[in-house]
Amino acid sequence: MAPLLLAALVIVGGVLQTCFIRADRAHRYGAAAVLKGLAALAFVLVGMVGAAGAPSPEAGTICLGLALGAVGDVLHALRFVWPARKRLLFNVGAVSFLLGHLAYLVAVVPACLAPAWGLAASCALALVVDVAVLPRMSVQSRAEFVAGGAYLAVTSAVVGFAAAGAVAAALAPAVPAAPARLAPRATLAVGTAAFLASDVMLAVNNFGGVDSQRLRAASLGTYYAGQMLIALSLALA
Repeated sequence: MAPLLLAALVIVGGVLQTCFIRADRAHRYGAAAVLKGLAALAFVLVGMVGAAGAPSPEAGTICLGLALGAVGDVLHALRFVWPARKRLLFNVGAVSFLLGHLAYLVAVVPACLAPAWGLAASCALALVVDVAVLPRMSVQSRAEFVAGGAYLAVTSAVVGFAAAGAVAAALAPAVPAAPARLAPRATLAVGTAAFLASDVMLAVNNFGGVDSQRLRAASLGTYYAGQMLIALSLALA
């Protein structure tokens, strides 16, 4: 039952996200907000179904991160419905996404099989991302610049610890449970990396003067794939 339900949620979520992107490109923002909320609900439900099959504190924290991401999705979609509150909705949505990333970080750090590798990878990746992205950003205040750098650093840290955990699991001595231990960690690592890639594209597109519809669509698609993979990592645990 659970595999069929998960497959249905993934398919329905993918269709809803595709419809959302098309509505967004057509400037049908009311419909886009509804579609985005429903698509986000799909990845939250995937995470909840997965966590129910293998309950743990880490799974619960990841579900919290997914839920916070869904809230951020809705707020960011609504900023086009209510343009007078666009800045407020974007900033509050960004805070919700940041809290979601912090929830992911709380989950991946203690679960990482090689915390020293995770810390090194996180610091290196955060440095590379911030150096590559921040000089391109044009924001209204120094506080927003610092907040953007901190946000990308936290996102990079999630990827660093998730990737280190997956690599450590892959390099662990061969035991019967090794494939089962690697699959959820690798899925989580790919999902968090996709989320980071989406954030980088969003930052360059929104604050780097690019303003490309294609890049926005790519960012939205990559983001959704990342969230769904993060959710699916719970089902593979």
